[in-house]
Amino acid sequence: MKKKEVFRTFNFSDAVLVTKGKEKLAFMRRDVAKFTTYGILASDILALEEKITLFSDGISDIEILGDQTNSTALKNIIGDELRTAIRDLMTRVQLVFKAESSNYRKFGTDTLSKQSDAELLFTSRRVVRVGYFFLSELEPKGVSATTLADIVTLGNNFENGIIDLKIKIGDRDVMQEERVEAANLIYETLVSYTNTGQSMWANSNVAKYNDYVIYNTLTGEPLDDTL
Repeated sequence: MKKKEVFRTFNFSDAVLVTKGKEKLAFMRRDVAKFTTYGILASDILALEEKITLFSDGISDIEILGDQTNSTALKNIIGDELRTAIRDLMTRVQLVFKAESSNYRKFGTDTLSKQSDAELLFTSRRVVRVGYFFLSELEPKGVSATTLADIVTLGNNFENGIIDLKIKIGDRDVMQEERVEAANLIYETLVSYTNTGQSMWANSNVAKYNDYVIYNTLTGEPLDDTL
């Protein structure tokens, strides 16, 4: 069965989660004696702190998106180089075969500028095959086995770039899901502890009660403060 998409159970950012978490941990340490009577020990507070620290120190989406963006740029550069090499070849082919001839059309480069990555890769393979077939006729116009081999190399590099980008995209999807799951677990534990903190002070100390309030808004602050 396909795993269901994971969604955040809170509205604020990772940064706010970390900040709010550390803030509430400080209050919990202040009141650790009372928390102990509820079975929430200093070791439990430390365990949550370690989870928050691990989460905070983890690779962020901004970083992995940067890797993905770099892979996209590199793939596109190689793709442009591949198109340029094919266009140069076709300029020489047109000196031998008219553009409307069946031999010219065998190369299948009419829509080169509009082709997707997959189509461009497929075209590069076809151009090389047809180029080898007509090599003896194209050689006087500067086409050689090296010319075609260079296109093969560019095609291989382009294919590797496509694969690397797909891997980066997949890695980002996995990382995002893992971070959402980790954040939700931290939030769930934090809310459980702060609800306990509110219960401890509800009838005796309003200020300390408020210390344990978490506002589930974009800023983590009262709604009026976000206007």
